Amino acid sequence: MKSLKLLFAFIILASLFSCDDPLDFDTLAATDFPPGILEIKPGGKQLVGDFDISVKFADGSVSPLQSATVSLSEVGGAQLVTKTESLSGTSGEVVISGSEFNAADLPVGNKYVINISVTDSKNQTTNVTSEFEISLLPFDANHEEMYLSGPFNGWGSTEMELVADNIWELKEVDLLGDAWKIKNTPDFSDEDWGDPECTGKVISNLDPNKPDETNSGTTCVGGGLINFRFNDKTLTYSWESAVTFESNASGMYLLGEFNNFEGEDYAFTQTADYTWELKEVELENGVEFKFAESPDFMGKNWGDADGDGRAEEFGPNIEFKEQTAFYDITFNDRTLVYDIEFVRFPSIGIIGDATPGGWDSDTDLTDNGDGTFSLLISLTDGLVKFRANDNWDVNWGGATGTETDFPSGVAVFNSEFNIPVVAGTYKVTFNPTTLEYSFEPGIESIGIIGDATPNGWDSDIDMIDNKDGTYSLVIGLTKGVIKFRANDDWPDNWGGKDAASTGMTVYGSPDNIDVEAGLYLITFTPATGAVTFEQASIGIIGDATPTGWDSDTDLVPTGVTGELSVTIDLVDGGAKFRVNDDWPYNWGGTAFPSGTAVFNSSDNIPVTAGTYTVKLNVNTLTYSFE
Repeated sequence: MKSLKLLFAFIILASLFSCDDPLDFDTLAATDFPPGILEIKPGGKQLVGDFDISVKFADGSVSPLQSATVSLSEVGGAQLVTKTESLSGTSGEVVISGSEFNAADLPVGNKYVINISVTDSKNQTTNVTSEFEISLLPFDANHEEMYLSGPFNGWGSTEMELVADNIWELKEVDLLGDAWKIKNTPDFSDEDWGDPECTGKVISNLDPNKPDETNSGTTCVGGGLINFRFNDKTLTYSWESAVTFESNASGMYLLGEFNNFEGEDYAFTQTADYTWELKEVELENGVEFKFAESPDFMGKNWGDADGDGRAEEFGPNIEFKEQTAFYDITFNDRTLVYDIEFVRFPSIGIIGDATPGGWDSDTDLTDNGDGTFSLLISLTDGLVKFRANDNWDVNWGGATGTETDFPSGVAVFNSEFNIPVVAGTYKVTFNPTTLEYSFEPGIESIGIIGDATPNGWDSDIDMIDNKDGTYSLVIGLTKGVIKFRANDDWPDNWGGKDAASTGMTVYGSPDNIDVEAGLYLITFTPATGAVTFEQASIGIIGDATPTGWDSDTDLVPTGVTGELSVTIDLVDGGAKFRVNDDWPYNWGGTAFPSGTAVFNSSDNIPVTAGTYTVKLNVNTLTYSFE
């Protein structure tokens, strides 16, 4: 078809530049051209199974079609079939039935070439070749299957259909306004994609450069039946309503001070006749906005002069007078009635003299996505309150201000009473809708787990509780990844790809922490997520050593992960191992010449005089004097 269009263009150009007088245009000559090929099937990808070969031709009336030969061969191989047919007139077709070359038996992955030669009555000939590949898919794609997953199907797998090169489609799906992800296997066992920032382009879980949490679920599509498309080459996605609704507006946007009264970031989705919805938009108290048919105020717009919930066309700005939070907004472009429904607060924090920030600053809870907020935190004896958005406009306290308000209860909005708490580490949970709260014992242990640790992903290596809200551990790591978790289980865990360099983990992050091989003193604060990875040195000290109790003799790594050694002359006496030439982290023991070191033991290791190679493995805590 392309060659035929080019030929017609050439003829027209030639006529324009070769005729002095337009009336001298030779119509017959303009239809005397070599035969063209309108269509070749198959092309590109051919779904495995039975199929026919079809080639369509066209020519001018002065030199009509005469004959055509079509043959099929393996690329670089043998010919499978050939067919010659007589043609006539200005159009024609040659069809080779699949039964003539056993189309159904052609193997997946093999490539074939169609050779075409067509001649017209003036012996003008056109020769064309076209290749195709037998495939499990009807079009080119980077993956063999694709699924959409989210709460709408219980995070299961709804299969998408490949409808064009790299384009996967799922028709008439309702994502319920919830999070969703795209994946290339039914069980999340390989690659998946998310776009939490709603950029229109997803990020792969296999992308080594992705920042923390950028592969999490996407919530920007909204609810209602849609047709969803994903390009597995560009990683872009799009959707359109699968239902046609009656409407008095061509589109709907929320334009206000938050977007300088322009832009497409706050686009509504039509969900019923004349009804538009915008999910989870953050509105601050006092902000002004309008409804508009277009993102640049072209067309109609609506405001509300008296704030009664019914807009007027070209009315004044609407001033929002409720508390700062996220809201769902509905607008009816026929009745002009709008509704703004509270969804959630941007942040919920706990504050008080029992918290790390005292009464000066909140410690924010984590939004669990189910209406509740929670946090693992170490508290002292004292008082607390919950509040929204780090200010006192919206806060909740206890019902009585007595011990009956702890460890659980129903909070009171803007209560005069604080909630009294008892010192400890707690998992604090608060529901700002039902106002229920609880302080449950939160941490029995903090451990490190991951393929960089001696135990891999099989079990935690527990850290030392420093009794000040921090946990520490001296450990030899290999290059790999780790995570911190509470109570040897996954409900409460901390990750974050770059936490080792930034010094801050992310509670509940899906990303592991990248670490380099080395010997570390790791200190972790679960209440804040802060973490330090300090290069550790191990020394031996004591009156059995050359420098006595005054200074350490450092051990050096042996090449075995976590193991260090030194050759040293010792006298009768006692010895201990310690970290970074200081006493906060040390080990003693009672056995000689080998044994298991005990953290912060009051016992020195009893040493008999001699020259020894002293070894300590900080991962197993075994030591030997050989």
